[in-house]
Amino acid sequence: MNPDELMIDDHDLARTYNGGAYEDPWVAVLDYQAVMRYASEHPHKGSSAIANALEIPRGRIRPWLDNGSKPDPVRGIETARDHGWLDATYTDSEFDALNTLVANVFAGGSIRSDAYQPSFALNHQQHHSHVIDALEATGLDYDFQHKDDPDRATEVRPTDDATVLGRILAVLGAPVGPKAELEDLTLPWYLEEAPDEVRELFVLSYLANRAIHHRDKDTVHIQEKRSKAYRDELATLIEDVAGESVTSGERMVTISAAAVRSLGLQSRYRKSSENP
Repeated sequence: MNPDELMIDDHDLARTYNGGAYEDPWVAVLDYQAVMRYASEHPHKGSSAIANALEIPRGRIRPWLDNGSKPDPVRGIETARDHGWLDATYTDSEFDALNTLVANVFAGGSIRSDAYQPSFALNHQQHHSHVIDALEATGLDYDFQHKDDPDRATEVRPTDDATVLGRILAVLGAPVGPKAELEDLTLPWYLEEAPDEVRELFVLSYLANRAIHHRDKDTVHIQEKRSKAYRDELATLIEDVAGESVTSGERMVTISAAAVRSLGLQSRYRKSSENP
């Protein structure tokens, strides 16, 4: 894939929405664009004339013309474009933030299936977690959930335009709904042909949440109750990025000490000066 190729298609984003009267939500976008274009070219024609000319039910387009209403997919596309997400390529900082957030959905977050609201569990660094930096890079406000509940992990959730962000992450391959129920879970499609730095950022973001360090050895483990195919795929990706051995076993991915050093992982139990 060309590093400068756009990563997110507005067709795919539109189709994460309920189309209402439209079987295909993308057709709602096309109809809205056609109506607005026709209205601008024929400013003296009313909704009835425009509806007849374009063969679209008047009741459908009247709110667009009279009240400034827009189909939900149109609003979503406009919001995503305003944030630079639809223009993002592999080499853009906007995509770096999205890539990091996709990794965090896999490793310690979720996207609600009913509303596409994303949330992210903080790792051991809590409010200094890298996911905070990624959210700030998107320009979205966020707040914290369960921070005063000792029985639940603290989560960070974007507030403004959160559901559009969730839909963008879903288009990029982030799972929607409970991950444990997804038997065919696979890593994001864009990683296959991504530049090395994109793959490395995904892996490091994933490991920041999932890596299990040990006091008495340098190997690192990831516990994964997902399918063997998923564990194999994850191990292959990490090994490819590290250039050292990573193996997949039953409910576990093992990152060798050599791979840990190659990735520059910092043990939680040892100071940096103690690491080889």
